[in-house]
Amino acid sequence: QIYNKIFAGIMNNEFSFDEFLTEKSLMEKYQVSRAPVREALMQLRSDRIIASTPRHGYRIRKPAQEELRDIINFRTVMECSFLERYHDMVTKDRIRELRTLCQECRSFMEYWKLNREFHETLFMTYKNEVALHYLLESIDRQTIYFLETMKNCYMAADLHFALLDYLEQGDFRTASTLLRADIEKLPICESLVADKVECVGFSLC
Repeated sequence: QIYNKIFAGIMNNEFSFDEFLTEKSLMEKYQVSRAPVREALMQLRSDRIIASTPRHGYRIRKPAQEELRDIINFRTVMECSFLERYHDMVTKDRIRELRTLCQECRSFMEYWKLNREFHETLFMTYKNEVALHYLLESIDRQTIYFLETMKNCYMAADLHFALLDYLEQGDFRTASTLLRADIEKLPICESLVADKVECVGFSLC
């Protein structure tokens, strides 16, 4: 709960990049003991959302565009190449599981975690634990960019539904195009998704 409150506070601009987050100030802000605050801070640092500064506290990590570019390039090459090569491994049961994940997203706070789980679940299909490890690591490193980009961004449609529809139809070329667009957040032809996308509330830009 404290993790989610701090996470939401960062998204809602309650903290600045120059501000130090300390256990004491967060204990007072959320009226809780030291243990849950310390646990939340450790998890936020593990998720690369904040960085520790000895004897001062924690600061929100400042996004570096070079790092974001490298992450997106890595994810695009890995996820799209695996889908194109191993699409025959994506079963109807796996597609149903992925649809359920999409439908569970009901709030902005839930979106990034469910987005991570969607890409993890799809990639698990290929049964490559080494590649999966590096993919999840790259997605976790992308969290701070999600927070910064999405503070003032709202969209009503999700590419995930369209991607699954085309997988189900066996149109793997279009599915790969939509997967790339989802990772890179590129504009795509509306005709590809006009009849496929269902409104779930929020999506990445």
